[in-house]
Amino acid sequence: MDKSRERGDRPQPKYKYTTEIQQMMFVFGEVQDPLTETTMLIEDIVRSQVIEIIVLAAAQAQRRGSRFLAAEDFIFLIRHDRTKVMRLREYLSWKDVRKRVREREEAGDEIIDDPNADKPDKMARVNIRLSWELAHSFSENMCDDDDDDDEGMLDAQSDSLKRLRDADEITKQMTRDEYVHYSECRQASFTYRKNKRFRDWAHMSTYIDTKLNDEIIDILGFLTFEMVSKITETALRIKRDIEKAADESADTQETGSKRTANAATSSALASASASATSAPTSASTATATEQQFKRQRVGGDVQTASISLFLGPPTARTPLQVQHVQEAFRRLQRAPQPIRNFKGGLTRTRVSFI
Repeated sequence: MDKSRERGDRPQPKYKYTTEIQQMMFVFGEVQDPLTETTMLIEDIVRSQVIEIIVLAAAQAQRRGSRFLAAEDFIFLIRHDRTKVMRLREYLSWKDVRKRVREREEAGDEIIDDPNADKPDKMARVNIRLSWELAHSFSENMCDDDDDDDEGMLDAQSDSLKRLRDADEITKQMTRDEYVHYSECRQASFTYRKNKRFRDWAHMSTYIDTKLNDEIIDILGFLTFEMVSKITETALRIKRDIEKAADESADTQETGSKRTANAATSSALASASASATSAPTSASTATATEQQFKRQRVGGDVQTASISLFLGPPTARTPLQVQHVQEAFRRLQRAPQPIRNFKGGLTRTRVSFI
């Protein structure tokens, strides 16, 4: 009885997505085995962002007069990031296409492409009505926004091409086994077949009364993937900048020390030559002094050569540290705040979504 009570009262682990975050970080350019402290910090950041998004989306749905959350509530929160909005709409569109194909396959209908269809290469998009847009305030659309959508899709496609180029650079030197592991890591997700775990992890029942449907969970899974991507890429950029600055500082110090040593050697040789010219009788002393300085100069050359020739191959890449992730989060939170009145006092700073 006591054992069962102990098992029932045992606290659940706080960090449930350590493996998934490590796989995502590896896909975005991090080493294969990131530090545990780094993944735990990223999981804390992503959890806080998810909770903030859920709370604000629920408030937005309440303003619409609805008890249930919709996709437009989340799109409203990220509306300033046009590329992310278009990628999310493209993701929902492909999800809807796969769902319809699956339903037709289960029903036994034969899928035949229509050769006479208009624009067969253009994907049918999900019609998401954005309530804050002026055109959707009317019962009928007064203007065609296909041009704006096409421009947004071009931005999203350019972002996808950039990610493909980065992935190509990462996998260029990989072996077959490493590439297979990389392909498996690309399938990492917070929500795919993990809806219950994700709800418990984000403590959704604490912040909202209604149960989120599968579409909302998929949207949150997409946003969490984007968060890990942005944090990792920003942290890697910061790490490269720090290492570059350290290398430049070391090169500057080494160049300065070499110049100081050469100046000291030149001045000592000049003084020895002057003393030999003024006192011909002390030729043996001058010769000994020159030989001493030559030995010092040769010794300095040998020491310099040992520094540059026997360092060995460059060390392997080091993983991201906690301070890199903290600095990345600080930069991502550095969003322009609206001008407030000058009455003083403390105000709550709004969290910027990653």
